[in-house]
Amino acid sequence: MRTVSEDTRFGTSLGLAFLGGYADAASFLTAQTFTGHLTGNCVLAAVSFGTQEWPLGLDRVLAVLAFLAGIFSSLTLRRLLPLYLKGHSLLLAMWVELVLVGAAFLFIWNHANNEFFILCMCLALGIQNDALRKTSQVGIHSTYMTGMATTLIQKGYSHLFPDHTIESKPSTVSTSATIQVLGPMWLSFILGALGGAVAVARFHTIGLLGIALLLSLLICAETKTTWTRK
Repeated sequence: MRTVSEDTRFGTSLGLAFLGGYADAASFLTAQTFTGHLTGNCVLAAVSFGTQEWPLGLDRVLAVLAFLAGIFSSLTLRRLLPLYLKGHSLLLAMWVELVLVGAAFLFIWNHANNEFFILCMCLALGIQNDALRKTSQVGIHSTYMTGMATTLIQKGYSHLFPDHTIESKPSTVSTSATIQVLGPMWLSFILGALGGAVAVARFHTIGLLGIALLLSLLICAETKTTWTRK
């Protein structure tokens, strides 16, 4: 039976991690809500309800639900694609994400309610988070830095201070390879968050266009790679 690889080029993965950090920081400054961070939004929603900031709390609940809907949408898209397109599922997901990001920008630009912006951005980041799964055979996420940082520290500690009394199952990916992937991914996300914060703080709504620009560049690079392989 023919199978399709889910492995993504390391450069694309780094770019999407940067984009995830940029979008999260930029969206928080724009709508006081994370668009790619479930844990943060759940805590912030609880804080908002505890302080009786009901509209803001509902916005943050909407962000959680929209992000989960984005993951579900990405899973459904991947399942329904014909076999010859499954190898391009990440590229297709990035195109869908670009449309949603564009819609989110238009809603904010036209002074629409924050809810429309949050809905589009969280759907986009949820789709991205599911669509990017592996790079160099290492499992990754472009918006879930808590899990990746935990794995990075665990692998790094085991590499520096191995415990020979614990028997573990052999892995197809070495500890050093995992560190070499997760370390730069984590750093790229942090740099993206810094870039997004500076862009929106300085240029306000226009700073959000950086998300679409970065995504467009990644789409062009991924498309070029796809045609080169042919």
